[in-house]
Amino acid sequence: MAPQHTWESVTALIIELPEVEFDQGNRHFPRGVIRVHGKVIAYPAGGPRGSPPDAREGEEFVFIKTSHAERAALFTEDPITFFTTPHYQDAPGVIVRLSTVDPSHLRQLLIEAWRLTAPKRLIAQYEQHTAGLTDQEGQA
Repeated sequence: MAPQHTWESVTALIIELPEVEFDQGNRHFPRGVIRVHGKVIAYPAGGPRGSPPDAREGEEFVFIKTSHAERAALFTEDPITFFTTPHYQDAPGVIVRLSTVDPSHLRQLLIEAWRLTAPKRLIAQYEQHTAGLTDQEGQA
């Protein structure tokens, strides 16, 4: 079974991306929020508005920005791990159950959320950098 993620491990997965900011808790986001250029990428969901009816005590959930098409695909693919609640129904993202999500899938979702949010120039720089790393690995 995959290791269970926490909000802290989610922040560790995404903080390496360019210009990602972690804002400490405030009234609206009590456990913090991850942003790029001031725009939200992800934050903890939970409580009655962000948890499914079958949530276990202490189980963690995170809201991650997605496209509407990706959101629909995730709901179909794994409705236990990816879902929404009435409060988040119109939000541009998906709630992820951290106890069941595959680590590589979670990382990919976070990178895609960053791509949906980051300025185009920043995405181009990141892609150029990661392409260079891939080229170096292929030559090794």
